[in-house]
Amino acid sequence: MGMVALSRSGTRLQDVAEVFAGVGVSREETIVRPGGRLRVIGVRDLQDGAVAAREALDTAGFSSPSKAMTYAVQADDVLVTGRGTLLKFGLVGVETVGAIASANIIVVRPGPDVAGGALFAILSSDVFRPKIEVLRRGATTLLSLSPKDLAKLEINLPSMNEQERIAVLVKEAQVAYRTALEAAEIRRSLGRRLIDARLFGDNQNH
Repeated sequence: MGMVALSRSGTRLQDVAEVFAGVGVSREETIVRPGGRLRVIGVRDLQDGAVAAREALDTAGFSSPSKAMTYAVQADDVLVTGRGTLLKFGLVGVETVGAIASANIIVVRPGPDVAGGALFAILSSDVFRPKIEVLRRGATTLLSLSPKDLAKLEINLPSMNEQERIAVLVKEAQVAYRTALEAAEIRRSLGRRLIDARLFGDNQNH
């Protein structure tokens, strides 16, 4: 009742998305159980709005891989660091699908009327980030954010058309950013090779 009116304002994140923390990974268990190893997403795997690809992730052993799989990420999930010194965000792309979110990660899974890219843009925006920062508490420099608190944040979603436009822009920006990084890496390694050739001549590899 009155849900249509709510969608414009007064909507909470929990009304439009599922918000949950990942699963705890115990190092001891990993050593004891070599079987059932799965790729796990940690805080360091969230970089500049992107989430590391499956092959780049660490693996961990789980006593119940099928239970752990309930924490597997899906395309367009928005990941937020639940614990850590820095508040970071990531948008899950196809290259990360199926990896397991660790307990330090909060998964925000968009509902049917929400575009993940738009949700990512809103949560990581300069307007919204301070609202999330306020929710983070910690006695030390290691701050923690609870999925319950995050879920209660009020959020204004534009129309689905507008959300889809924003999502396209977000993905294009990520691709452009990654491509620029790769190009910079290539230029740097080429530069090093040229300098080495100048310094040591061409015979050092023969």
